[in-house]
Amino acid sequence: MVKALLCDLDGTLLDIDFNGFMREYLTDVSRRFADCIPPERFQRQVLASMSAAVAKTDTDRTMLQAFMEDFSRALPLPPDALDRFHDYYKTDFPRLRSWGRPVPGARELIEAALARGLDVVIATAPFYPELPIRERLRWAGLDDVPFRFISSSEVMRRSKPFPEFFQEIADHIGVKPEECLMIGDETVMDGAAARAGMRVALVGPDRGSFSSSILASPALRGVAAPDDSLPRYADMWELLARLRAEGIL
Repeated sequence: MVKALLCDLDGTLLDIDFNGFMREYLTDVSRRFADCIPPERFQRQVLASMSAAVAKTDTDRTMLQAFMEDFSRALPLPPDALDRFHDYYKTDFPRLRSWGRPVPGARELIEAALARGLDVVIATAPFYPELPIRERLRWAGLDDVPFRFISSSEVMRRSKPFPEFFQEIADHIGVKPEECLMIGDETVMDGAAARAGMRVALVGPDRGSFSSSILASPALRGVAAPDDSLPRYADMWELLARLRAEGIL
């Protein structure tokens, strides 16, 4: 029995030009630190420290703590670094909305899951704090949805593409992995849920990973091989029809 619906965000619930979004994001946020770190060095280090946080195997630190510690070892950050990030996400980050738009059928699928009494979770890679995740949910037209849990960097201690990420979410919401259905678009990042014992449904064309620049880190090479056996649906409407036919939604 499916008790929880886990949904990826970028490329699944949010149609986004991720490469364009990341370029503008890195350029924008680096300006907040231009008084102490050259923008190009800052941008490179953001990606490097994201990779380091993803690759870590301990559960002692949150993803945000691991990111900040790795960044600080490489480049000195000002004492108010977290405040600068927070202010950026609150004031300037919403301007990036032009890169993202709602995915047709996504809201209908989520509303169907809520109507069936399922827990609905945002299971996005925990690269960002909750504030910018909720902003991107606004771009997806889903900011009013009562999500059971959001996998933000302040909370999560592991990341995709490790199965421990999905087990951690299951533990947070109090269900077994086999009671979860993970909906995503990326074979490696989202497909890793199958290794945690979850059912997986992929939606849309296989465009590779939005996180390819992070997964290219030497510490992450070979972490997960694509699982071509996972079912893939053309769009949310096709998946919704299938889940209704099965009596899940």
